[in-house]
Amino acid sequence: MQTCEPRGTVGTDDCNDRARVVVLGAGPAGMAAALRLAEAGLRALVLDQAKAPGGQIYRQLDRPQLDAAVMGKDYHRGRSLVGAFLDAARRGEIDYRPGTRVWWIEALDDALNDGLDDALDYAHRLGVRGHDGISRELYAERLIIATGAMERGWPFPGWQLPGVMQAGAAQILMKQGALLTEGAPVLAGNGPLLYLLAWQYLNAGCPPRMILDTAPNLGLARTLRHPLRAWRARGYLAKGVRMLAALRRAGVPIVRGVQSLAAEGDQRLTGVRYRRRGDGQEHRLKTDWLLTHMGVVPEPQLPRGLGIEHHWQEAQQAFVPDRRDDLSVRPGVWLAGDGGGIGGAMNAEREGRLAALAVLDELMADLMDKPQETPADAKGAAAPIPGSNNRQMIARESAALRRRRRRDLSGRRLLDALFTPPADWVERQPGETLICRCEGVSRAQLKAALEAGPAGPNQLKAFTRCGMGPCQGRLCGTNVSRLMAREQGRDMDEVGYYRIRPPLTSITLGELALAPSDHLTTQS
Repeated sequence: MQTCEPRGTVGTDDCNDRARVVVLGAGPAGMAAALRLAEAGLRALVLDQAKAPGGQIYRQLDRPQLDAAVMGKDYHRGRSLVGAFLDAARRGEIDYRPGTRVWWIEALDDALNDGLDDALDYAHRLGVRGHDGISRELYAERLIIATGAMERGWPFPGWQLPGVMQAGAAQILMKQGALLTEGAPVLAGNGPLLYLLAWQYLNAGCPPRMILDTAPNLGLARTLRHPLRAWRARGYLAKGVRMLAALRRAGVPIVRGVQSLAAEGDQRLTGVRYRRRGDGQEHRLKTDWLLTHMGVVPEPQLPRGLGIEHHWQEAQQAFVPDRRDDLSVRPGVWLAGDGGGIGGAMNAEREGRLAALAVLDELMADLMDKPQETPADAKGAAAPIPGSNNRQMIARESAALRRRRRRDLSGRRLLDALFTPPADWVERQPGETLICRCEGVSRAQLKAALEAGPAGPNQLKAFTRCGMGPCQGRLCGTNVSRLMAREQGRDMDEVGYYRIRPPLTSITLGELALAPSDHLTTQS
């Protein structure tokens, strides 16, 4: 498939570009939102940092490297969504901008000086780095944030060694380049992705050497306690049973109840050390590759950069954004998909459509209030919304989507219970374990800094530089909050999280120097 060339807003010489609706992210939620808006005649501007749509789950589906026999039907099921999205973009119904990074975002109603004579209602200003490497300003009336999830930061001794890699990264190599590790890897952690990757490696002819499972040994008991959830999650459970059966038939050892894990080696990984629950003996295993996974959490940077409130969700062991029933998080902003709470690809598609319907309903309400002021087209928008797509139809469609979403998420809660990460994992790690790999800050250093009584994670960051590296706290942020909560006897909501500031993604001084807007450079 050919790639849609960027055109219009980003990548032009205009420094004050506007768009009625901007969708951030082209994963399942972002694509579904843009397609639903296009069905109603509204042309959304879709910004995505990847070179092709699909997000992490449907990565490279425009040009798949491995077939369904290896990757599974769930991965290839996304081809219809990706194809529909690209077709709509080629027809001009969606303004799709691959290779675009949003590195700064703010609400104009909070800005000291918006600099616009005709600012849009609920307008937001974004610093956008286009595919040409130049940063520009973009003004958006409404935003749908669909930036998805990321793998949980999971520290243990030696996790910084070459040869240790997160399962998601290993899966990206499979999807983008059909690449596997040189030799059978050891997999460690828990969660559906861990077993999915093991099964995919098996299908690709490279069965894992061993799987070290850290999940609590309460799976069957928890399943029987929630028969309705188990019934609603029967599809997930059946897939898991089939994968486990295939791994067992292939002779892949699965060690359950793993309580501690360490990677060994000097310049790179040479082996793994682990201990099981209730077993005082430490076991060693030689390996060149360790692929780890401890679940996924909502991507925090962009929502927190916009000042969206979050709360600690015990079931998912993660901070999640505060969302209303229509998925809005503040006036003019909606958050759809795993970025609002982990629910999987199908739920992300539903939430993308729900967010789009909420946008359409709000636009129609505005037109009803001010029928004489039908808005003229702006860059990133198409013709006015057809009258046939009335609010009653939108309400019925939204209600049906919400019902299906509730049923599906009820089943997902069982998965949360089955794959709960150990709440005290970080506190149990030896003092030399690096919590912040970017800045090389250990658990012992953080504990010493906590004795000085910092008020919150931001002050602890100032004391130790933990969270100041290239990942900007993505991998260490929640673990720092955990350590602080445990040491100070506070709950996670009271402790909170780092204050996220721009740049939200990497940007060079040279790229900033080329920015055409003096205001953008000044704000930076």
